[in-house]
Amino acid sequence: MSVSVARFCLDWAEMHANKDLQFVIKLSFGHFWRLRNQGVPLSHNLSAMDMIEYSYPDCRGMKYLEEEDCRFLIVLESFDCYQTSLDWQNAPVINDNHTKAHPDVLIVNIIRGTVLRGARLWILGRRAAASQIPTQYLDVVTEIQGFSDEKVDQFLTLRFCDAALSTKIIRQFKRIPTLSIIARQPFMSWMVAQVFERCYRYRGYGEHPPRLTPFYLNIMIIQTNRRLQFYHGKMDHELKWSSDEKNLVTRIGKLAFKMLERNTNVFFEEDVKECALKPTEVTVCSGMTTELPYAASGKRTYCFIHFSLQEFMAAMYVFTMFRGESKNVLDTGSHKPKIFKFKDQTKSAAGLVQCALTRTLAAPLGYYEMFLRFLCGMFSPDCHDNMLSGYLYGHKMPKMTGLDDVQRLLEQTIQAAEENQRDRVENLKECLREMIQEDE
Repeated sequence: MSVSVARFCLDWAEMHANKDLQFVIKLSFGHFWRLRNQGVPLSHNLSAMDMIEYSYPDCRGMKYLEEEDCRFLIVLESFDCYQTSLDWQNAPVINDNHTKAHPDVLIVNIIRGTVLRGARLWILGRRAAASQIPTQYLDVVTEIQGFSDEKVDQFLTLRFCDAALSTKIIRQFKRIPTLSIIARQPFMSWMVAQVFERCYRYRGYGEHPPRLTPFYLNIMIIQTNRRLQFYHGKMDHELKWSSDEKNLVTRIGKLAFKMLERNTNVFFEEDVKECALKPTEVTVCSGMTTELPYAASGKRTYCFIHFSLQEFMAAMYVFTMFRGESKNVLDTGSHKPKIFKFKDQTKSAAGLVQCALTRTLAAPLGYYEMFLRFLCGMFSPDCHDNMLSGYLYGHKMPKMTGLDDVQRLLEQTIQAAEENQRDRVENLKECLREMIQEDE
């Protein structure tokens, strides 16, 4: 999205497009959020012009935006960085660009159109965040997807000299709709090539095609091994994970879980340190996160290379704590589901999944669905027993028990959802497919 905005601004500045616009002003919800939470005089009492002048000091005292014939665009980036609910119904109305108000109120009025009246607004953010804006304030919704499906196929076809291998990989990843959508991001297309090319080295691969969770497990393993090779000079035969690698992966998962609970995909250095991690290890060397261009605040901001990877790492952390330490980090101890007669039953495999189901079904649609799907996928023996043995767990780790109870719980939840929560049914079926690693 940032690249799209930069391209738009450059084309306008060089007068290649949108020549009818006199000004293009780019603001960030990240700036609004930081101002809202800082103890400076501007923080809880600012006007629209204060915000523009804060971001662009050269605009101080500019009167053009109030002229009726002034045509300008306000680009508001990173709506998901504004981490609180906005009161669209009850926020007081502001009718001019100089009235000061709390940032929550100011944002509502900018989007309503009562402030910066002549502006066209372009709001950017993840779908889950942007969907909270009432539809009456939206004229057009556009989803930026990166590669088209044809470009993904072209990339995978040209990447390999072996045409038969390319054909196999394209057929494989297209089986799973979620993976087909994710692959539209160029980095994920590259990862599709990396993962499937690696997997097809093994005899018999593809006869029983794996689903989504094994793909993400491979991403985690590949990126961690590349870290060992690139930063630590390890050879292919030396890629045995030490306790440092295991702790790094688990703590990155803990970071992902904390961000998921906060319903945000951005984090800062203090968040990294809270999880007993070194910022450089996470933000540079892990291969799973990237830095965001919010340099104006002076605060370095990061996110996972894809939001679905954050959801996967969060699920991996929850499962690892259960598998390795017999802890159910989803059990808050307050509202125990009625199916548990005894306290210790929440520490069973079905107890962990029940806590995840309770949390998912109580949240708005789209918040925990992929997390639940990945967590269920972890209970597949192919994932937790075969793929992670020798990496996160020793080869002599005892077999998991209670998997039949997990499958029965998912089947019962699907039956109940078909009567009461039909919008949840398909994802619950996907969770079951991930657990048994079968398409039907």
